Amino acid sequence: MADDTSPRLARVLAVAAAQGTVALWCRGAVVHVPLADLIHEGGVAAGDWLRRERDVWRRIARRAEAIEGPADPASRQQAGEVDRFLADDGLRFRNVRLRAVLLQSIRAFFDDRDFIEIDPPALATSPGLEVHLDAVGATLREGMGGRVVQRWLVTSPEFHMKRLLVAGFERIYSLGHAFRSGERGAWHNPEFSMLEWYRAGERYPTLIEDCETLVSHCAAEIRQAAAAMAGPPLQPRLGSKATPFERMTVRDAVIRYGGYDPGDADDDDAVAARARSAGLEVADSDSVADILTRTLVERVEPALDSERGTVLERWPVAMASLARRFDDDPKHAERFEVYLGGAELANGFSELTDATEQRRRFETDLDTRAAAGMPQFPVDEAFLAALAEGCPPAAGVALGVDRLLMLLVGGRDIEEVLAFPFERA
Repeated sequence: MADDTSPRLARVLAVAAAQGTVALWCRGAVVHVPLADLIHEGGVAAGDWLRRERDVWRRIARRAEAIEGPADPASRQQAGEVDRFLADDGLRFRNVRLRAVLLQSIRAFFDDRDFIEIDPPALATSPGLEVHLDAVGATLREGMGGRVVQRWLVTSPEFHMKRLLVAGFERIYSLGHAFRSGERGAWHNPEFSMLEWYRAGERYPTLIEDCETLVSHCAAEIRQAAAAMAGPPLQPRLGSKATPFERMTVRDAVIRYGGYDPGDADDDDAVAARARSAGLEVADSDSVADILTRTLVERVEPALDSERGTVLERWPVAMASLARRFDDDPKHAERFEVYLGGAELANGFSELTDATEQRRRFETDLDTRAAAGMPQFPVDEAFLAALAEGCPPAAGVALGVDRLLMLLVGGRDIEEVLAFPFERA
């Protein structure tokens, strides 16, 4: 808490009740302050008081000021990181600590289920070809003075994870960073933390169950950890009915919230006409995928219950991405997305394992990107070769870790849960 009574803040390092002291971190040094100088009279438990009373930050600052003397303007400028992390009652300082709790909780969740953590590369030959994603390029040399090569920061570790499925791994997860250009907003940072996991021999409904259980597990761990930390109270965006998730098809969601029936979404002109009749703005060049994406963003997502998790499943094949088609309904794909607290949290599939169909989809994506004047990226031939070698039936899902932390602590902007958001990296 910053105000004119606390020109800069001190950080509580430890409470030594037996010795009657509190260890504070002030201006690059540890200061030991008598506990009696910081607590109210009346015998209130020191730990609870220090944790719960907002006034403690002002009291600590006053005591540190008396011990160390007033801060000069130059030292205040040097203390910018302290001010940032302890502003808003220590919100960001607490959230960085809770991020560590979240990462440990995620790893424990998967380790307990016999998954193997994988460390895929961040630099790749191909970043993926999805039409609505832009990659970040990197130019580097092969060896000392070697030839210059072009690589890309991955938008997802998906291709490498599936190559491991081909190699014989059955339950794997990755917890690392992904990169996407042109994405910065309340829910987006160009560099972000992504959790991705795969189960060989499973279909996507199993992963929906994983998502439900994981969210509940992490919420409980965060609540317990936050109760023992200084800072403002948690204001999670998840209600008591967050799980189990409500499930509906994309078609049903568009009918209910978008105001029109897209049918099987396999006719651009028919879907465009129905969307226009429902009041949506549709350009002549818009494809089915463009129209449905706009419908989801502008009408469906804002209408979903913010306190309850929602799964949208059975996506039109035009939006199949890397998902396989239903055997009994080839116009739709075994894809799902999880929405929670007003945001998309996870995106998963029963995986497409047919190399020929995958190459056809890559070519379609490249044609679409070219028509829109978007950058062209190379096809990942090693990935296609692995599929041709033989990939087992599998299901996989990617989940935004930063978004999950925002939902669990009540973050308003992604920068509140990142130690160094894009502007400060």
